[in-house]
Amino acid sequence: MNKKQLFHVIWTSFESFPVWDKKGNWENLALAYLELKNQGIVFELSKPFQQVYLNEKERAEAVVFNEHAIVHLTQDILDLCQPNGDRLVASLEIEWLDVEASKVEMLVWCEANLLHQKIGRLKSRTATLLSFAYPEDYFGKGTWAKGFWYARIENQESLAISILKAHLPKDITAARKGTAED
Repeated sequence: MNKKQLFHVIWTSFESFPVWDKKGNWENLALAYLELKNQGIVFELSKPFQQVYLNEKERAEAVVFNEHAIVHLTQDILDLCQPNGDRLVASLEIEWLDVEASKVEMLVWCEANLLHQKIGRLKSRTATLLSFAYPEDYFGKGTWAKGFWYARIENQESLAISILKAHLPKDITAARKGTAED
């Protein structure tokens, strides 16, 4: 069996700018990874950061989750990842989770060869469950943008976790694993 590794995973809602799109607003994330590098933490990015992000306004067609949907998505993700949760996603160990109006961001422990399968399934199941709960607002297909971004943290995981958490916006109120102020 492969050893679980720490991954930082981000996926966005449909028509929102992903990490690899220069139109987005991901400077804070890029700065966090610059700090990881300066601390000697080794990581591998699925797609590189842009030299400059344009911070463009989200497209009008972008899916934006309301407060009820954010709470629902957060709970669904936590439930699906439980040992008795989804048959494919169970055993995805969540270190930290943040669901916002247009993205999901998480630190997870997972075998490298299973990450794509587990995150793909998690995106699919959460879109379906959200469409069941709020059929007038969310339709399943078209909930999430294609793909996801990740970074594999290869050493000093505890330090990496604390640095990444420190770089989060201070006004985040979405559920986190652990206490409200980790």
